[in-house]
Amino acid sequence: MISNSKKTVRLLIEEVFNKGNLNVLNEVVHSRYRYSSPTERMEGVEDLRAFVRAFRSAFPDLRIQIVDQIAEANQVSTRIAMSGTHRGDFLGLAETGRRVQIQGVVVSRLEEGLIIEEWELLDQFTLLQQLGLAQSA
Repeated sequence: MISNSKKTVRLLIEEVFNKGNLNVLNEVVHSRYRYSSPTERMEGVEDLRAFVRAFRSAFPDLRIQIVDQIAEANQVSTRIAMSGTHRGDFLGLAETGRRVQIQGVVVSRLEEGLIIEEWELLDQFTLLQQLGLAQSA
């Protein structure tokens, strides 16, 4: 059985990120939304909306697959596999046409049934390697 918290996180991934249905943000994300990763910070639904637009513009065939999810109280940990083709500006890098495949983990905290905070760790080194921006030693 999938908990309501897991369903909310799945909606964000499947509808917003995978399909670009930005209207769903209002159904799953709290107005005081906060996001952090080792390299980025976002505050508010509009920041997230702008991020999704930019990311989907850079990777229009973006696909995030939920590999595993664990829910405990008001938190959901989601292991993801992400893939897409670099077709637009990303991190100041013009389109390369390269296909990327990386993995990561997102920890989402919910309040009032909505995602209020997320912390994400993606395999950014592999992403940069696949885009031709980094080489292994």
